Amino acid sequence: MGSVFTLRGIVTALVYALLHPANGQRQELGMSFNWHPKPLAAPLGDDVNFECNLNLPPERFQWRHRPLGSDKWTPLARTVNAGAGARTAVVVSFDDKSKAGDYRCVAFYGSSGLASDPARLTLSTMHEFSDKSDIELRVPVGNTVPITCPVPYSVPEAIVQFYKNDKLMPEVELINGRTIAIENAKPSDSAYYYCTANNYITSQTLRSNHMTILSVHANATRQAPYFSKQPQTEYTVLRGKNVTMECFAAGYPVPRVTWSRLGGTLPSRSVQTKAGLTIINVQPSDRGEYDCAWSNGVANQPLKSVIILKVAEEPRIVKPPKASTFSEGGELELSCTVTGQPEPTVEWLINGETLVPDNNLEIRGSTLLISEVEKKHAGIVQCVASNEYGSDTGYNLLRVNPKQHVSGISESRPEYGLPGSSRHKHTRGGGRRRSKEGKRKGTAVLVPPNQPNVTRLSDVSVMVRWSVPENKGLPIEFFKVQYRQLGQKMNGKQGKWMTANTEIPNHVRSFEVTDLQPDNTYRFRIAAVYSNNDNKLSPNSVRFHLNRDGGFESNKMPIPLLTNTEALNHNEVLLLWQNLDKSMDIDGFYVYHRASTSAGDYVKTTVEGKNSTNITISHLQPDTTYEFKVQSFSVDAASEFSKILRQKTKKAPVEQAVQQVVAENKLKPTASDKNANMYAIIGGVFGGSILLVSIAAIAVVYKRTKIKQSRESSQSEGKPIANGRVTNGGVTDSKINITSNPLAGLDASDDMIQPKI
Repeated sequence: MGSVFTLRGIVTALVYALLHPANGQRQELGMSFNWHPKPLAAPLGDDVNFECNLNLPPERFQWRHRPLGSDKWTPLARTVNAGAGARTAVVVSFDDKSKAGDYRCVAFYGSSGLASDPARLTLSTMHEFSDKSDIELRVPVGNTVPITCPVPYSVPEAIVQFYKNDKLMPEVELINGRTIAIENAKPSDSAYYYCTANNYITSQTLRSNHMTILSVHANATRQAPYFSKQPQTEYTVLRGKNVTMECFAAGYPVPRVTWSRLGGTLPSRSVQTKAGLTIINVQPSDRGEYDCAWSNGVANQPLKSVIILKVAEEPRIVKPPKASTFSEGGELELSCTVTGQPEPTVEWLINGETLVPDNNLEIRGSTLLISEVEKKHAGIVQCVASNEYGSDTGYNLLRVNPKQHVSGISESRPEYGLPGSSRHKHTRGGGRRRSKEGKRKGTAVLVPPNQPNVTRLSDVSVMVRWSVPENKGLPIEFFKVQYRQLGQKMNGKQGKWMTANTEIPNHVRSFEVTDLQPDNTYRFRIAAVYSNNDNKLSPNSVRFHLNRDGGFESNKMPIPLLTNTEALNHNEVLLLWQNLDKSMDIDGFYVYHRASTSAGDYVKTTVEGKNSTNITISHLQPDTTYEFKVQSFSVDAASEFSKILRQKTKKAPVEQAVQQVVAENKLKPTASDKNANMYAIIGGVFGGSILLVSIAAIAVVYKRTKIKQSRESSQSEGKPIANGRVTNGGVTDSKINITSNPLAGLDASDDMIQPKI
């Protein structure tokens, strides 16, 4: 028995060392995957091997399977004891189609589990060719002629070969895996062509049903350009891959092609060939509209085709959930920042168990909300982002402070700044106390916004922009913009601060102030309202003189060219624009949108940076047409508006009911609970009880959340607003009223401490 405890002690010490580095740097979760299971395609009857490997040997592994079309993970029959190994593998006998789907391994360290990325097992198959009839091509000599194979659906992608008059064409260059281009066609190229498709896994080789019959003639009759192959109007390419946008035309004399890009220049990584426009290492900035135009002097107008390029992206966790501590019975909110196109779906796990929404748990996009934290939520929390191009995982530690039991009565510790603190109102003195100045006593930190910047929009309006330093104190609930006209004095005192009525959500960093007086000087400041209902002021802006009739300034600003809009899903639209005058010194762009059926004000979004070219507008209504326009701006003025483009969002997806999966709480109280300050993350099972390991020195991040209020807020998103701008959304109804002069008593002293510029 002593040796067992020694082994447990070694494992505990090792994990503790990984989680508590001696160098004092930012602490990270010590265990990680060196190798995730990889996606595979196989035919029925094959045995398929999945493998995963970690940097730290766990106590045990478990493999799980999720069938195609299902949200439920089920464990495979066999659980592997890791022993001293950090690698595990499972062999799946692929004897039934139901075994297709996703597989993952879960590594357990005591009661805590870490899940790998999912790997998909796909049935390898190839369909029959579906071409219906022969294709006849008759072209003058000297033209470039495409021969395309109607490749059938195949997993994996089929290997294509071409035949000319029943003879294999060796070493031909394939365009996009299915087309060959015969350059400078000669009469000797006249022949019939067909193709075969081979699936190397299923060992199937199929021949196309019909042929392409090419006739090259030497007729010298003048002929206007015509498409020898109808151009594909849209391409979707994975980021980092290469693509050739095909555009083939013939005529006599042999026509020339010109490629252009709407609103900008062709990418520097693009190459024009007789087959089309090839872009190497496609990037999101390459999205947009491309035009090919053929001319040979015969027709008055060139022959044109418009091609839209879309760029897909693999999922990526830009910012994983934070290592956090929450109190048992309190509220929890965790988020991870996700990118990818199409928009990834996000799965949340705790200790390897997939979380399913219920009355106590809500998953809103990439945000996890739990209204009442339980001990079973302690451990490793993960968010997994997936789309058709792959998966990515972010994870961290989640600790739960258990309730303290005093004289048989369960009481929570004081929750300064914790979720639920405003609901329970716990303080050390049993009540809420305020100082004479109205501030709460305690150690709450209120981080104020930075000094705002101001841009003239018109004779009577300005745009106020600000930022907020990294906030390690109380979270900000919303902002208010205040302004004061300088020069006006009443009873020998400076004019009062006025406050715009709109409550500005905490994710917004700009606001339009209207109804000002031209030829007057103003100062502006930002009031941040925190979760304890206190507020803190930014420094005053520099003096801003609002000039009358400053149109000449606006005319100097370059008008952005809004080039394209794309509906990404039911509530997001991508905008692309170009700044055609790179010589102008601008600070960024204002993007405006509203529903086309609405005559209300535009919702305004600020995009910082002169080189910005795109933004995704979210929180839109499904199946709704919106109109968009853009301005450039600098510190002095904003440009005229760009042209207006309209785009309709996609229809909302139909939500499917999912089965609830509840992780069993096997933890039992032991005598060690008397000295435990927090719930253990790593533990070993012995004698029917759990050995709790206290993990110290992990940074505690507090964030206050009111799920009920956030639900009400989400219902108000997308509503038009009368006096303000919101980044990608509407302004919710006010919950806290700030009067037009909420800080009047501080005006005199405030002027003394604010910097005068």
